[in-house]
Amino acid sequence: MPKRGTAMPGGRSNSARPAKAWTQWHEQAACADLSSRLFYGHESESPAERAIREETALAVCETCPVLRPCRAHAMNLPEMYGVWGGTTEANRKGARRWSRAQRYDESRRAS
Repeated sequence: MPKRGTAMPGGRSNSARPAKAWTQWHEQAACADLSSRLFYGHESESPAERAIREETALAVCETCPVLRPCRAHAMNLPEMYGVWGGTTEANRKGARRWSRAQRYDESRRAS
């Protein structure tokens, strides 16, 4: 079980459960032994602090051997908060918005 206060891909609630196939990649994550504060900001965080924190977290993600499954997890769950799979909250929100717009356009063309 990860130490308290370390990053836990998939959320802390998964730490008490036995590893399943879809969560086994968590153990190999580059963030596994890092503080979760790097990946999740606090409410009073300034935009400048957020930018620096996210830039640092994204640099960790760039070195991660499980970047793709982490990103897929973040997009499919969806993870609303924090840095996941080399994406920020804003990145994921924008990607979801774009995806919905694409599906809408496709459905209109099919009609």
